[in-house]
Amino acid sequence: MIVEDEAILALDLAMTVEAAGAIVAGPLHRLDIAMRAEALHELDAAILDVDIQGAEVFPFADRLNEAGVPIVFHTGRTDVQRFAETYHATICRKPCVSDRLIDVLESVVQRDTEQEFEQRAAAS
Repeated sequence: MIVEDEAILALDLAMTVEAAGAIVAGPLHRLDIAMRAEALHELDAAILDVDIQGAEVFPFADRLNEAGVPIVFHTGRTDVQRFAETYHATICRKPCVSDRLIDVLESVVQRDTEQEFEQRAAAS
């Protein structure tokens, strides 16, 4: 899922992720829409801008975090260290090179898959 309110950037992100072979939910430009859409999709990861139309994305990030969805914050903000710690998220600062974004996205999805596998193995 991509949540980004800058239209050109949102489309660029979506095309980049789709070109890498992923199916994109979005891009979504409002938090209320993102929250409704999240309930309709099984998400492997989410790329979130921190500021969406003047509101911070954290209520939605909290929901994703509780659901175990890995988060990549794509932001121009400088106070990002606490986001990374709170959400165990990776930060891609704007502007982010497409290859780096894909590498980060693949990494968080792979890490999540490995953790899920380890949890299942431990439960067996």
